[in-house]
Amino acid sequence: MKRFVLVAAVLFATSAFAAAVAPKDAKVLEAKSGNISFKHDTHKAVKCDACHGAGEPGKIAKMDKEAGHKMCTECHKAEKKGPQKCAECHKKA
Repeated sequence: MKRFVLVAAVLFATSAFAAAVAPKDAKVLEAKSGNISFKHDTHKAVKCDACHGAGEPGKIAKMDKEAGHKMCTECHKAEKKGPQKCAECHKKA
């Protein structure tokens, strides 16, 4: 029982810390077909390492068209959540 409480406390502290360091403002990714507004708040259920890789989250090393489509679109389709069509992500100003 003590082990369960300890594990629960560590998981809670880790998730609270991750939520505290996640940017509050939308991250705007510039694209020719229209900018993409990414909000960490709407991705709370996704573990940081799913996008940022192992270790402490930092800037994603390579976020170009190919990487973005592979990471974001494939996840949205697999989870059957979020935008899945071009104009749902890409917003022309």
